[in-house]
Amino acid sequence: MLIKKVYISIKVYFTIMETDTIQIPRKIVEEIYDTHEKIDQILETLEVLMDKETLKRLKKGEEELKTGDYIDAKPEEIAELLR
Repeated sequence: MLIKKVYISIKVYFTIMETDTIQIPRKIVEEIYDTHEKIDQILETLEVLMDKETLKRLKKGEEELKTGDYIDAKPEEIAELLR
């Protein structure tokens, strides 16, 4: 079986076999996943910041919290309260 080594600038290498299978250390996979999650969070934040209606609703919600203009409810009580 032909094995080629691919070197990465951070001194980590992946083994690429003839079958196009690669072996990636678990730590690197975890770091890739964590980075992906962080990027998703940043994109979601940017989407909210770009939506003026959402920002208005958030600001209104913060004002209602400050003035006490809200109701504490359990999830199963919400449908009843909205009637």
